[in-house]
Amino acid sequence: MLSQAREGRSTPAKTGVWTQSLTVFVEDVEGHFGRSKAAGARILEEPHETIYGEFQYAALDLEGHHWLFSRHARDVKPDEWGARIASA
Repeated sequence: MLSQAREGRSTPAKTGVWTQSLTVFVEDVEGHFGRSKAAGARILEEPHETIYGEFQYAALDLEGHHWLFSRHARDVKPDEWGARIASA
């Protein structure tokens, strides 16, 4: 659930910092990208395939919240893109 900032609180756009990043999976990333751009979203990353197999783009909404819109593109083993298990 999203809403406007309450009285006494600020938005990322006003503070100049991201407070979170949300990933939303959508089937039609390209179509979603076109609609978001047309609606005024600030595009941070054009649609692209990541090294870990997601097809996505990144945007800031009008209040400065960071969004990733993504769909699974292909299976990639974690060691193929450099993931490692950290030891305690």
